[in-house]
Amino acid sequence: MLQKTLLVLLSILILSGVCFAQEESAKEQKMEETTPAAVQKQPALVLEEIQFYTAVEDRQPSGVGSVFPEDLDKLYCFTKIGEADRTTYVYHVWYFGDKEIARVKLPVKSKSWRTWSSKNLHMGLGYGYVEIVSESGDILGRSEFKIQAAEKAEEVGKTEKTGVSEEAKEAPKEQ
Repeated sequence: MLQKTLLVLLSILILSGVCFAQEESAKEQKMEETTPAAVQKQPALVLEEIQFYTAVEDRQPSGVGSVFPEDLDKLYCFTKIGEADRTTYVYHVWYFGDKEIARVKLPVKSKSWRTWSSKNLHMGLGYGYVEIVSESGDILGRSEFKIQAAEKAEEVGKTEKTGVSEEAKEAPKEQ
């Protein structure tokens, strides 16, 4: 008799566990169905252009390049982001050497959006780069720059190209 009672209790426990698991699975499926698609998936942004420059003249980047003199006060990073189907954000993550020195959150408000960030220099000589990171953490791209002695930077030329398109002639819209 004791064995039958234990067997019945064990069967009840097993069946209630199965029912509980099915109920939890149904709850998860219902939550997925009611969660808006916009919350589930970030837009697939595309980095269309990235370049460094030293100034803005007549609403245009000036001093575009990848090698800059050590006596430069400020460096700008310009980006053109495409394919945003709604307002989202990107980050310009500035590095000098392997150390992160700044993280700038910038809005992207249309399918084709231009934006920029800047960094005050005075870090010394060496290499740096900026990674463009989506709100969801995806790295969209990266571009490098070099700070060297003023005489050497002049020899290389401030307008050395970074391999970016020159088709967009409009000034950045948002900072």
